[in-house]
Amino acid sequence: MDKPSALPGFLIGEQLPAETAAATPVDLVPAPTYAAVDPPADGIGKLVPAAKAAGRYPYAADRAGGPGMLYASLARSPYPHAALLRLDVKRALEIPGVHAVLAGPELGVTAVEYRGQCVAVAAAEHPALARAALDAVEIQYAPGEPMLDARQVFAAARRTGNDARISAYRRYTLGEGGDLAEPGPEESTVMYGYEFGRGADPAAAPGAVLAVPVTGSDGQGGLQLRGLDLHTASSDPARDLHAVAEAIGLPATSIRLVPAPFTGTRAGDDPDLRVAAALLAVRTWRPVRAEGGPADRLAGDAGTPAVRVHATHRVDAEGTLVAVRVELVVDGGADPAGAEPLLDELCRSVVGPYRCQDVEIQGWVVRTHNPPAGPWPGGAAMIAAVVSEAQIDAAAAACGRGPLDLRVKNLIRSGDQLPDGRRLVGSVPLPELLTQVLDTTMPPFPPGPDIRTFPGTVGRTGELTRVRRGAGIALAMVDLVPPDLGEEFATAQVALTSDVNGPLVHVVTSMVDTGNGQHALLRRVAREALGVRRVIVRRPANPDDLPSSAIGPGRGTWLHCMAVQRAARAARAQALAKIAAQFAVSPQLLEIRDGMVVTYDGTLSKPVDEVYPQVLRGAAVYVADGEFRVHGGGEPSPGVFVPEPGTAHVAVAAYRAVVDADTELHTLRPVRVTAAQDAGRVLLPERAEAAVGSGVLTAVDFVFNAQAEEIDLAGAELGGFGALGPGQFPTMLEQPELELLPFLESSIGELDSTMLRRRGFAAPLPLGYLPLRRAAYAACAAALACATRDALESHPTRLPLRPWG
Repeated sequence: MDKPSALPGFLIGEQLPAETAAATPVDLVPAPTYAAVDPPADGIGKLVPAAKAAGRYPYAADRAGGPGMLYASLARSPYPHAALLRLDVKRALEIPGVHAVLAGPELGVTAVEYRGQCVAVAAAEHPALARAALDAVEIQYAPGEPMLDARQVFAAARRTGNDARISAYRRYTLGEGGDLAEPGPEESTVMYGYEFGRGADPAAAPGAVLAVPVTGSDGQGGLQLRGLDLHTASSDPARDLHAVAEAIGLPATSIRLVPAPFTGTRAGDDPDLRVAAALLAVRTWRPVRAEGGPADRLAGDAGTPAVRVHATHRVDAEGTLVAVRVELVVDGGADPAGAEPLLDELCRSVVGPYRCQDVEIQGWVVRTHNPPAGPWPGGAAMIAAVVSEAQIDAAAAACGRGPLDLRVKNLIRSGDQLPDGRRLVGSVPLPELLTQVLDTTMPPFPPGPDIRTFPGTVGRTGELTRVRRGAGIALAMVDLVPPDLGEEFATAQVALTSDVNGPLVHVVTSMVDTGNGQHALLRRVAREALGVRRVIVRRPANPDDLPSSAIGPGRGTWLHCMAVQRAARAARAQALAKIAAQFAVSPQLLEIRDGMVVTYDGTLSKPVDEVYPQVLRGAAVYVADGEFRVHGGGEPSPGVFVPEPGTAHVAVAAYRAVVDADTELHTLRPVRVTAAQDAGRVLLPERAEAAVGSGVLTAVDFVFNAQAEEIDLAGAELGGFGALGPGQFPTMLEQPELELLPFLESSIGELDSTMLRRRGFAAPLPLGYLPLRRAAYAACAAALACATRDALESHPTRLPLRPWG
């Protein structure tokens, strides 16, 4: 029976050819085994975080090198702006065991553009030899006057008309474009400027990159360089791939980014590490391993924020939001291209989850002599939430209404427009989430008698009469599929077979489990589609067997889950072909529910325990490939999820934070965070709770990071970060109590999407579940800022918070 043209489920008639045909099994590579680290068969793998906390986790920097491997070391500039007058590597090359030394123009560096920029690299047979080679390199600088403040650079560009340092500009308007020239007699206007520094990002271990050259025959009996394998962890693969390709002079198609799960640090910390390893590998034709320790972390100017936002909101006497005008400047550093995605997202979401008829948003990215702007932790949703909630609080005070009343009156709803003109589709259950939060009780006040519950904790305890309590409610909205998103895809292979213990499923995917339960989620998806308890997830021995594109943050798990689901359904259709013939239906019309093989309408069924022994007799193997693609816009095509034109899918959250402030000692303590989130569909409750907890921890660390003392991580000039850099993680005494309310599951399910599409409604996101961590981070940070304003009875406009200044 041919594949029918209309089947129940998502993406009707858009199954890929590989989903219905048998596939050749790829070679499997077993996951690295570590006695104290391997995650259990189910759950999110609690042993992995425990091993990290105990210092027993096998990071990449801890693993021994292989035969023929070289070790790289980097020399960095101590100046943010300087000319290179002299570079001499002769003495370094004379050291035995040193294979290559590159400096200055060989690295594409003719002048220093930021402090910590790599100006020389060396590859040797031992790390100590590589460091000695760099010590022998003669480098002479001519320091210049750096431009570190993005606001000054932007003002100078406007004054002189020279926009050479303005790398990007965005403008969105709705209605009359936020015209605030002539306020009405009963209208109130609030205007504030906000500054955001980069939060703490301390590395759990030194970052490590392994570059392996790929050679092949040149057709004349010799060898030629054909490509490069780069083993690294990357939060922005597209950016990193472009940077490496431009540096080594090879096309991007010949460079393969191989996900490395054991790096211990974020890719945005050190963009030079990958380029250095790649250049040395191409020069020496040998594998090169580069590591970056605490001293290699890039330090910008601690006194200049990375993002500045100037927001003006106008409300009428009844509290209705009439007009919004926002101008924002993003410090892109020496390579501002990495800041443009942040600018795009911030311009689209800075109004927050509130409706307004007249909006004007303008944003700029400015090039300075600060380090290149990598991916912002959590994206722009946190900045947008903090700004919008602070403006709502200020507008409520200006018009004499309560902050909660103003929020409820202006809540965005399904069908409302965003600043870029897209309309929200699907469920936007902000009223339900807000009701959940308001129905919970407040923690008792005053704190005590345990002094550890005071804002200063042990050793910095003030008088109880000087402790003030503040509470704040914040709403956050995260854009899931940006309109400018290029095509992203993931692939997977599923094999259904059996052994002496019964049915068994093998899932092969390039998805890396970092200890956050990614593979547990893949097992859940495969188990749900095939009804088999035992599911093993592995990575392919050759990553080319299952290619995947560069995937942005927040979408990797979603894409791989969909790829696994499609492959599992294709394998299921192959295995149930005989049962489908008995039922006289197409195999694609069979599903597995509650241990039964049933037709889509539930009229015919048969127990799985009877079906699988029959179809898997003789250790039969059914293998199928699955692929899932997503694109931000354009014409729909088979197998690609494209949001309907002019629509937006969002995830929302509502949080309440309670903060105690000691007005004498200028200390803050978060007491409790109450979280309510729309999860769409909860596939793995334990992982969902862990994601929310991780987002809350990150938000607490960012908002209150400025209270930590300035420390010198490396004992060197490059180590100081000041108030806007990594001080310390909040201790266990400073962690707030997390009250996680039951998740709201608003997904309508895949079986209903066909009917809704026929009625003219937009289909939901595939798989139904929504990412939680970004929304938790954004809403929690905004709620903590609101609670701090309430406790201090002031309007601080800088994050991380500095309540004394």
